[in-house]
Amino acid sequence: MKKISFSLGIILIMMLISAGISGCKPDIRLPADKSLGGSAQWLVVTSLYCQVKSEPSAASRDIDILRRGMVLKIVESKFSTEETDRGTLWYRIQHSDISGWVSARDVDTYTDETQANSAARRME
Repeated sequence: MKKISFSLGIILIMMLISAGISGCKPDIRLPADKSLGGSAQWLVVTSLYCQVKSEPSAASRDIDILRRGMVLKIVESKFSTEETDRGTLWYRIQHSDISGWVSARDVDTYTDETQANSAARRME
């Protein structure tokens, strides 16, 4: 009888632990960036200078430099998977004849060009 009670106790404990684990959800906080939902389509460079990269990674090759206040259209957004800057959000832009990636750390995003231009004028 003691063996059965002990076994039932172990089973009950295992079931409670299992239920507790399955109810755990990771606390993941994504950046408050509307572009992930597709609403932000324009960006304004906020840092003094912003490097345009060949790939969405800080370790990739520099292909151009943008200056504070420049307004650009967002072509695509993507999180970096590189070890050095994992989780950093990058935006692909088209500037003149150059297509490249800029870090979300160096820009602010806007839903339309008018908002972006207004923000850029306030930086002057």
